[in-house]
Amino acid sequence: MNAAAPRLRVTRYPGTLSYAEGYARQLEAVERLRDPANRVAELLVLEHAPVYTLGRMTQPSHLPLDEPALRASGAEVVRIDRGGSVTYHGPGQLTAYLLLHLKAWNLTIHQHLWNLEEIALRTLRHFELDGRRVDGMTGVWAGEAKVCAVGVGCRKWIAYHGLSLNVNLDLAPFARIDPCGLGRRPVTTLAALCGRPVALDEAAAALEASTRRVLS
Repeated sequence: MNAAAPRLRVTRYPGTLSYAEGYARQLEAVERLRDPANRVAELLVLEHAPVYTLGRMTQPSHLPLDEPALRASGAEVVRIDRGGSVTYHGPGQLTAYLLLHLKAWNLTIHQHLWNLEEIALRTLRHFELDGRRVDGMTGVWAGEAKVCAVGVGCRKWIAYHGLSLNVNLDLAPFARIDPCGLGRRPVTTLAALCGRPVALDEAAAALEASTRRVLS
């Protein structure tokens, strides 16, 4: 990346953050990015405490269990301002919020979504795995199972939210929902695909390197 190119600031949060804490960090970044001349992108990498997030496209049919039943499972349930439907976040999953001013980067929201998928695909290649896109759907699949969910919001040209990459997390909570409203298609993890445990630090480093390459 040359000196004239937009820059990337990366923040990795230790431990687990509640959804409210992670969202507050996003809003702080949104404020920093309000100037359309600010050619900085911010990548916030973290693990959430167990939470079901319900995007703007969530339908009642995507929730086989109602919200009180989901909360009874030990997870928060939060309605949020990104696109897409319901998904789950929890320990063992990397959530990467990529925030930038679309005009500063000369991007449309669709190009930004493509970039997020490309970041996930390149991260999988670090582990010698072939991921794929599916026409008409956001996210990244390995075979027939989804390994990375993607969803964004936009405020006055500032894109926020991002992607969640399943690394070592317990997949049982996904069985309580219709993930992303796709007809209960299967989900998988990086560890399952590799046939070995995958350290979150290794996955985070690969994701950061992939982000830098995609944005270069």
